[in-house]
Amino acid sequence: MAPTFQVQVTTRRVYAVGALAAVLFGYDGGIIGAAILFIPRDLPLSPWQQGVVVGATVFGAMLGALASGPAADRVGRQRVLLVAGVVFAVGALGTGASWTVAMLVLFRLVVGVAIGIASVMVPLYLAEMAPARDRGVITSLNQYMIIVGTALSAAVGYLLAFTSSWRAMLLIGVLPAVVLMVGMRAMPDTPRSLVRRGHPEQARAVLTRLRRDTALAERELTEITELERQQHDRNTGARLSAPWVRRLLLLGAGLAVFQQVTGIGTIVYVPTVLAGFGMSTRNALLFGFLNGLLNILTIAVVVRSKVVDRRGRKPILLAGLAGTSASLLAVGIAALTLPVNSIPLFVIAVAAFVVFTNTFSATWGPVLWVVLAEIFPLAIRGSAMAIATLFNWLAAFLVSLTFPGLTALAGAGTVYLAYAAAGVMIVPIVWWMVPETKERSLESLEAEFRDTSTVGGTT
Repeated sequence: MAPTFQVQVTTRRVYAVGALAAVLFGYDGGIIGAAILFIPRDLPLSPWQQGVVVGATVFGAMLGALASGPAADRVGRQRVLLVAGVVFAVGALGTGASWTVAMLVLFRLVVGVAIGIASVMVPLYLAEMAPARDRGVITSLNQYMIIVGTALSAAVGYLLAFTSSWRAMLLIGVLPAVVLMVGMRAMPDTPRSLVRRGHPEQARAVLTRLRRDTALAERELTEITELERQQHDRNTGARLSAPWVRRLLLLGAGLAVFQQVTGIGTIVYVPTVLAGFGMSTRNALLFGFLNGLLNILTIAVVVRSKVVDRRGRKPILLAGLAGTSASLLAVGIAALTLPVNSIPLFVIAVAAFVVFTNTFSATWGPVLWVVLAEIFPLAIRGSAMAIATLFNWLAAFLVSLTFPGLTALAGAGTVYLAYAAAGVMIVPIVWWMVPETKERSLESLEAEFRDTSTVGGTT
């Protein structure tokens, strides 16, 4: 049965609702950073158990990412995003009602499954809906909405810190989940998914509405259908086992891991780290809230200036590595050389974390997902995105699980220096291997990747 499409839906609403799951990604991923400060009052947690509570979400995200891609290729992007809303709601209800550590871990894993689905489907949905000239900025809405969700979690965490109500912090995530479920019911599937699944007329209706130009919509539809026809006629449709696809998968998985090597997975522990430096719990949470607001401003500037489409993907990734490594280097040196409770340590740590998070929000945060949504062929785009995202979450899982224990063992300063060094080491890999994809149609990129022996040579 062909999916329905309500032509009344506006272009902006499609992009906004399509990115709504990213708000939940940010909220449910970020709120645990505040909640974990108060959970031990009801459910005693060792440092390693704290890692398990946080890591369970990341492990669930791996499962959600791996399952969502193939499902999206079979039933469409819109339906999988709708399912994500349901899973988000169940996870939020369960975590807020948990009365044992095991139950909390279980439902944080459920939340993680929903986050994993969102991490694959939101950039994929946005990239396939967007025109080539604006694909970078529209796909960057994914990171913008993640930051909005993270800022909301910081605000809720700070306000509810006065009551120590970690259950309320977690339960609030039900509300945006319900909005996502209702909103996605009215959204269309992407034109490329519709063509792939045999609904070209539905795809034409979506494209005509999105582009507001019948001729442009027809040209884009022709390009999509021609690529699909060629794959069947030549019997060389994209397969995960094809050498050129394996090269793309290796690149995508590598970039996904590199994003976590920047150290972004440790940010959920920043309130705990600052508290360890001598800052009060409430001030640490206030920092998270204010920094979240600044992050929103930063990514808003990135989106409005269309820098991803103007400057290209590779330069932004390289600039991001410079900024994140330098800021973590500053934190590491300060933590190792300055005494706890000293004002210089507070000032350097706060300033460096601000630079780190805002640099990431402007660079690797949005651009990784833009690149992943662009480089994979249509026939297996969902599955390939899922595999790359799985590696992203695997790396995030290892970071979140090990950070509390490694910090207890070696100190925060040493751990942050290690992440700074890792960021420097991946600069030459990004320089040589990442293709430039700005202002190229997804179909032209697929044709070029299929016909060239190297990936990084695309200009």
